[in-house]
Amino acid sequence: MRKELFNATVNRRSFLRTSLGLSAAAMSPAVFAEEHPNSSQKKPMERRLRMVNVNTREKLDVVYWKDGNYLYDHIGQLNYFMRDHHRNEAAKMHVRLYNSLFLLHSALETDSRIYVLSGFRTKATNEMLRNKYSNVAKKSFHITGRAVDFVIPGIDNDTIQKTAREMNLGGVGYYTKAHFVHLDTGHPRHWVMS
Repeated sequence: MRKELFNATVNRRSFLRTSLGLSAAAMSPAVFAEEHPNSSQKKPMERRLRMVNVNTREKLDVVYWKDGNYLYDHIGQLNYFMRDHHRNEAAKMHVRLYNSLFLLHSALETDSRIYVLSGFRTKATNEMLRNKYSNVAKKSFHITGRAVDFVIPGIDNDTIQKTAREMNLGGVGYYTKAHFVHLDTGHPRHWVMS
């Protein structure tokens, strides 16, 4: 048990170190300075995401942007949190996705955490899910780190998806039988699937 915990910690630390290096080297300030088009309201001094990963049972409460700057190490924590739990692989998520989640959560005026069902997916995991479920896209935004499936306890999924649509946050899917909302950073569009 201790060995497993040590290996998990080492893997997590290695990923965070690599993620930080890649983020700093590969991303220009212009990429991180990207704002959402509906963010013209009074801007907060920090952006915080409080989430639970339903699959790994991990909790994360992190400020990823403060005083006009993205916090690279905290974005690395978010990227690891959003990893493909089937393969234990993480990727650099699109920062606009985090901004959209923050804006949506703020608009819903709730203290409840965001419960993440699916963030990043490897191609292999996406293909496995496509073979299992008919509503998984072949070229899913999850593969490129641009989508999340989630719920917020205490807030009806219909309210969540309507609010996201009104805010033009990107692609918004409402899966009524599976009981979750999909959000991605693609062009604004929406769909409902039973």
